[in-house]
Amino acid sequence: MNQKKQIGRCLRRATPTLKARFFSQINHYKSRLYSSQVRSLILAILLFFLSVGGVLVTTQVWASTAIGQTQQEPLQLVQEAKSFYKDGQFESALTLWEQVAAAFAVREDKLNQAMALSNLALTAQQLGRWEQAKKAIATSLNILQTQPKTPEQASAGGAALTQILSSTLDIQGQLQLAVGESEAALATWKQAAEIYQNLSNQNGAIRNQINQTQAMQDLGLYPMACKTLLKILEFDHQNCQITKEELQILKKRFVNKGNSSSLDILALRSLGNVLRVVSQLEQSQMVLLAAGQLAQQSGDSQNLAATYLSLGNTARSLGNRKIQLGKPSQEQLPLTHPINCIQEATITDAAELYQQAATCYRQAESSTSSDIKRQAQLNRFSLLVQTQQWSEVPTLVSEITSNLNNLPINHPTVYAHIKFVQSLMCLQSGLSENSSNALSPILQLCNFVKNTPTGTGVKTLESSKIPSWAEIGQILQTALNQAQRLGDKQAEADVRGYLGGVYLQMGKLAEARQFTEQALQQKSAFNNSSITYLWQWQLGRIYHTQQDPKSALQAYTLAYETLQSLRQDLVGINPEIQFTFRDSVEPVYRELVNLLLPPLASQQIKQTEINQENLKLARDVIEALQLAELTNFFREACITSQPQPIDRLDPNAAVIYSIILPDRLVVILSRPQKDLKYYATPLKSNSQPGEIGELERVYNDLFAGFTRYIYLDSRRPQTIFYDWLIRPIEAELQKDEIKTLVFVLDGVLRAVPMSALYDSQQKKYLIEKYNLALSPGLQLLYSRSLSPNKLQTLVGGLTEARQGFSKLPGVKEEVQEITKIVPTEVLLNQEFTRNRLKVQINNVSFPIVHLATHGQFSSQADNTFLLTWDSRINVKELDQLLQSRDRPGRSPLELLILSACQTAAGDNRAVLGLAGVAVRSGARSTLATLWSVEDQSTVELMNKFYSELNQPGVTKAEALRQAQLFLLRSSNYYRPYYWAPFVLVGNWL
Repeated sequence: MNQKKQIGRCLRRATPTLKARFFSQINHYKSRLYSSQVRSLILAILLFFLSVGGVLVTTQVWASTAIGQTQQEPLQLVQEAKSFYKDGQFESALTLWEQVAAAFAVREDKLNQAMALSNLALTAQQLGRWEQAKKAIATSLNILQTQPKTPEQASAGGAALTQILSSTLDIQGQLQLAVGESEAALATWKQAAEIYQNLSNQNGAIRNQINQTQAMQDLGLYPMACKTLLKILEFDHQNCQITKEELQILKKRFVNKGNSSSLDILALRSLGNVLRVVSQLEQSQMVLLAAGQLAQQSGDSQNLAATYLSLGNTARSLGNRKIQLGKPSQEQLPLTHPINCIQEATITDAAELYQQAATCYRQAESSTSSDIKRQAQLNRFSLLVQTQQWSEVPTLVSEITSNLNNLPINHPTVYAHIKFVQSLMCLQSGLSENSSNALSPILQLCNFVKNTPTGTGVKTLESSKIPSWAEIGQILQTALNQAQRLGDKQAEADVRGYLGGVYLQMGKLAEARQFTEQALQQKSAFNNSSITYLWQWQLGRIYHTQQDPKSALQAYTLAYETLQSLRQDLVGINPEIQFTFRDSVEPVYRELVNLLLPPLASQQIKQTEINQENLKLARDVIEALQLAELTNFFREACITSQPQPIDRLDPNAAVIYSIILPDRLVVILSRPQKDLKYYATPLKSNSQPGEIGELERVYNDLFAGFTRYIYLDSRRPQTIFYDWLIRPIEAELQKDEIKTLVFVLDGVLRAVPMSALYDSQQKKYLIEKYNLALSPGLQLLYSRSLSPNKLQTLVGGLTEARQGFSKLPGVKEEVQEITKIVPTEVLLNQEFTRNRLKVQINNVSFPIVHLATHGQFSSQADNTFLLTWDSRINVKELDQLLQSRDRPGRSPLELLILSACQTAAGDNRAVLGLAGVAVRSGARSTLATLWSVEDQSTVELMNKFYSELNQPGVTKAEALRQAQLFLLRSSNYYRPYYWAPFVLVGNWL
């Protein structure tokens, strides 16, 4: 053995010529033995490829001993390289693959050289050595794709070549995905899929398809990813809108199947993770529970541990949703009663869900896979920080620090340091009593659950027991040294970005700027921009703090452009913090607008002081924010329509943009063929933490008077909103003879009924002066006014109580009145089913669809739905229901009317669901209500609306206005409660 080591050391020092001569002699004496081993060598390699195909979960065990290649046969070297790889000894594995590739190159054995290079590329990825991996995979593919097709290769050899080629393509796709080339990765994997299909390699094909879903998710193609996984699971469904009943059928089929393969479990787990990303959280939990139970039954400990980790993430997301929807926990943390990770009983309390997540993480920590164990430990730590449970923090910090110090130096280890630092920064921020204006955007990713009692106060955690800012910086410095040693430029860039954030928190602006600029410089070499915006944003804040507004504006503009260029769901930036869109993405838009528009020097800014280019960019930015929120709402890129200039649609319409900034409410007025105008009203800031601002107080006062049984006739809140939004631009509107106002509203203003704004000087409501419409921006689909002879309407409705919802007795009369005015097809009660509705829409091209049924608008897509007799139609299913409209020769849906829907109680962003319905339906216009209204008044309003719409030249907005005025001037329904909630979203013509 000592002789073998000596020969190995000599060869490593030898020139290429001497090495070639040595191998030539060896080959001469071993040719017979070698030829008998070629087939078994290839089979061994193929088995290796099959074992590592798909999304890898690797272990990290440091080893530095290199083994001399020249004293062992290639097959033995391959087996050792495989063993090193499986044990996480990537440095040693990489050295061996280099030696194996060199040996086969000398022998001119192209097929096995390509095999070795492919495995070399796979191993280099684990070390973050991207350039080496790219070079190796490119060389391997070049060899494989240029092999001559001899008669011998057309048989067994040809099959081996194509199998190696397919696996090599899988590895190339993995590499492309890792460096942010998601589209290229998807294309590469599809190329490999064709080969697997030709080879009838079912397992390889399944792994390949699961890999494809990773790229699809990166591209925001969640429905496609979901459909692919469902196809793998042999479950025929169009998208992720899967009911719990359907999932029970899927689960039962796998249970009856007996022992499930590891691929079945992997596919189920992948589906559960996709469902979590698209906010199908209950369904995600069901699928993951099924995967966990199957893994338990089959004794698949690796898949079980990974499923525990996924279950923990889903339980945590469920808890986040409860908090986000304003449902504070009734329990205290930590809980005294035990919570089971795979408990199937419904848990509704946020504290219990967080405790369930912690239990799942603990069970995942017992995994034999150090990678899963590390992820679970880091996730549990971040959960403790989020829920402010300080008792376990010191011990866990010590454990994680010790574990990180014992990990091998590779790409996952560097990012483990980063994730640890992320939680430590949040911990430091949570314990800080003083807030600073110079905060790193990294801290925007922190989300503390403040309404989940902890039993121990924040100050009980001694600062000496947690790393200081300087010590956090030292952890990052260690990670930076590791990334530099690996030559992992992408990881190095991210570490530098975090270092910039730490120095920013320490008030060391020069160092913060230096590291952040370095991060951006290194990031520019990669296509993956999903975190680049964070460092551009951070640099903008640094410049702003240094009082360099020009540089700050440039940095913020770059951050905005980066977010705009992202094709994937914006929340896909970090799936673990999906519920923090308002904190982790939205501020970029608002802070940029704040820089573009000057601060208030007086009560009102003069037009001459505003740069038109800045105003236009500010308008574009706030409009982009509206669309980004809808993208976030659907968890997919769903808005593809092209902007239509207002003057092409209606020369007598003006668009009013409202923008809520920390110290002021901004109004931008956009009119055809006119310069933009800008006005602002100062707002009183919150004096105490947790105190609501002036805008929210007026909003609450407004809705205190908008009830059926209580009416406050002071009109003070409506007057305040009128003075804020309309008064500054009133003269301009009158001068230009504007007839229609289109509002692009921001924040809580979306839920304010614009028709009820009150002009205290003229003693008129806004609806008495203008036609009104709402829009998420200028993303309007072209529409023509409905002519009286083209008002054919499909009406569907419920009068009876269904699915826990009360009866709607007024719907019958509403439908009867509509049939007297326009040609109608009616589906009532038992006839109003999902399938009947779809059939009718497919058979007849109705320009109007009127649904008089219960429905709910929510800030969560899965809680936004319409009720039918037999089921619910989720907002994401509307495009499928109305998909026949996209066929050639079919006229578009001009108007969707929802006459009995309401916004979700306690959800102050629920109107986002209304906009979501308007977008998803594809209707040119949507008429709906902000709150549930009285039956009889709705009958009266709808009757008048259709009567007006039946008049020549009357637009939808004008018809709605006349209907609202009809109620306003009546003796029974003059209060805003009855007529104000009706809003028209989209095209008003």
